[in-house]
Amino acid sequence: MTPPFGSTLSARGFLAVREAGFRPLRQVQGTSILSLGWQPLPNVRVSRSLRPSRLEGIYGSTQMYFPRGSLTVGQYLNEGGWTELEQRTAAYNDARTQALHRLRDAARDAGAIAVVDLRIRRGKFAPAMRAIEFTALGTAIASDRFELDGYEEIPLTNLSGTDFWKLVVSGYWPLGAVGSTSVVYVIAGFRTKYARFRFSRRSLRNQEYEDYTEGLREARVRAMGRLRLEAQAVGATGILGIQLTRERRERREDDLIVTLDALGTAIAPIEQGAPREIYYALGLGKR
Repeated sequence: MTPPFGSTLSARGFLAVREAGFRPLRQVQGTSILSLGWQPLPNVRVSRSLRPSRLEGIYGSTQMYFPRGSLTVGQYLNEGGWTELEQRTAAYNDARTQALHRLRDAARDAGAIAVVDLRIRRGKFAPAMRAIEFTALGTAIASDRFELDGYEEIPLTNLSGTDFWKLVVSGYWPLGAVGSTSVVYVIAGFRTKYARFRFSRRSLRNQEYEDYTEGLREARVRAMGRLRLEAQAVGATGILGIQLTRERRERREDDLIVTLDALGTAIAPIEQGAPREIYYALGLGKR
């Protein structure tokens, strides 16, 4: 008796995968737990650059000297700003990449031709301080009609079973899952701080937090830019099923750390990226 398979597919997705000529094998998983290194925060450096120096004169230290660029920095602090935390961003991207590699290895061991219904969960790893966990889940599928060439990687897709069936029927094939993360530190300007103060006049009217808006926009732009670069690297003609998830964490002095994740499926026309179909010839013999 064949043992039952486990799957993340819904009933409709399971029927669609079978209709496309594939069969589920089992649920596959890949995990990566990574410790975050030290990341200097920009607000401290900017504040130090504004710190004045006292000049000793004849009558004592009565004069104040401000460093070069202090007016520019003062305007920057008044309007707010943003900067990407490069080490934190690299850590998140490395952890996701390792989790996807391990999921692909598990699918290869199962004899899969692709992985559908991919889901990625990210969060803190509670047993360790300053550690993050990336877990990738999906359903490995096989087929009697198709096979991969020896040099081809097993494609991963976050499309459901139904969408995967529609993709194959329309003449396209998934090349793999592409993803990116951007971690942006938003420095709150004096305008935002004054507006968020409960007893200020500005808190009584509608207004936009321009520094928060700009920081979130830049995080999305940078994440989507890396997503396109990954898709170009595999020769994709498009990206489907893009999912954006956001995490916001407040810091002191109304600053924010915004973490934005992007995940999608790179696709290409079936004659470009799909595995070849296997044809069988049955000899009928001679009479």
